[in-house]
Amino acid sequence: MTDHIRRSRITKALTDASLVSSFPEAEARLDAVSICVVVAGDQSRTAAGQAATLTVLATAFKCFGRVNLVLGEDADLLVPQLMGRTLLGAAAYLGATTVTAPPDDTTHAIYVGRGPELEAWGVSCWWDGWLSGLRPEGDHTTGDGRLALAGVFAGALAVRDVFANIRGKQGYRLEPLTISLWAPWSVDAPLQGPAAFDVPNSFWILGLGHLGQAFIWNLGFLPFKGPRRVILQDNQRIGPENEPTSLLVTSKDIGWKKARIGERWLEALGWDVDIVERRNFGDVQVQDSDPQMLIAGLDSLPARRAVAGAGFPYMIDAGIGHGPVDFEGLQVRVIPAGANLDGLWTKPVADDRRAKNLATEPYEALAQTSGACGVVPLADASVSVPFVGAATGALVLAQAIRLASLKPAAAVLQMDLNAPHMMMDGGQVPKPEANFGSERILL
Repeated sequence: MTDHIRRSRITKALTDASLVSSFPEAEARLDAVSICVVVAGDQSRTAAGQAATLTVLATAFKCFGRVNLVLGEDADLLVPQLMGRTLLGAAAYLGATTVTAPPDDTTHAIYVGRGPELEAWGVSCWWDGWLSGLRPEGDHTTGDGRLALAGVFAGALAVRDVFANIRGKQGYRLEPLTISLWAPWSVDAPLQGPAAFDVPNSFWILGLGHLGQAFIWNLGFLPFKGPRRVILQDNQRIGPENEPTSLLVTSKDIGWKKARIGERWLEALGWDVDIVERRNFGDVQVQDSDPQMLIAGLDSLPARRAVAGAGFPYMIDAGIGHGPVDFEGLQVRVIPAGANLDGLWTKPVADDRRAKNLATEPYEALAQTSGACGVVPLADASVSVPFVGAATGALVLAQAIRLASLKPAAAVLQMDLNAPHMMMDGGQVPKPEANFGSERILL
């Protein structure tokens, strides 16, 4: 049972959608995938190229258990990380195998810049400043690669396309896809963002699971120079099932407190880190000396409502789908202090997930070997994949940057990675009246 639990959040995207008849079959389908990431030498030296490469390697390895890298030229990371100071060093930390040529068993190719065309199914990462997306195989062009967030988002979409392919779902690699991270609501004519902008240099991050770690992953690619501070709050420990979905976690981290994982990662990036290892019930009195922006990645609706009323000048709330149909969906809300919380979140529909799952063939087969009691927690668990968190983290950080740059931000941004260009725009909150602490970044 333990082996099935470890990757269960990912395999449930297959079992719970009735795409396979057992958990071993789901794992076999994932294990059959052999991704080769082909990185052009010039892109190994750009912020977007490095971020895309490492995001693809991290999320692909966690989903499929292996990933190969063909690197035109190694390079020092523009922002040294806990995972390494060079691209090859970080790739090894993330579990990738570096090869001189694509292996014969390659099933899928992901291109970061111009590279040799493989016979395998392929998709290309693309960016141009604040614009990010994918291009169909054969088109390996890219634009301005100075913004790392565009690389993270493109890399996440590329692995999402591979995952959709092995689920037998339609990807969007047949035509170009472009999303503006600066203004995701500008779908018909994606807006380019500024070359100079402000990034908050102080955050309170609540929830260090899938989404909280994905935010830190994105934050770690920005070239901060000055002093910066973060408070991390979470009371939970890393379980085996968290490793494949959490971007900062390796197998050595099982049993660690989640806040300590974030602390270790951010301190390596030069952040001054405080940790709070207790639950937040909305009872924390925010002081003037505390970070004024709260980043929340919580599952519980009551907890999100309580924290939203705790007095933070700005709360950016991130949520993602949980089932086999909506797990690629994400929602980002920017909530100013004093906002009317009534109707901000819809009341969740009664969830009969457990009963439905237990009646299906994969769970009945697993119950025969593991017992009914061991299967129930698995039936209750959510579907979760790391590339959704990576993409969500890029969008959340982009909204934080808009606020720090004294621009309006998204009141509600709802997107499905299956069709991100069909996102729902819930309007914008007014720009802040004053800056609350930031660092100016010039691309």
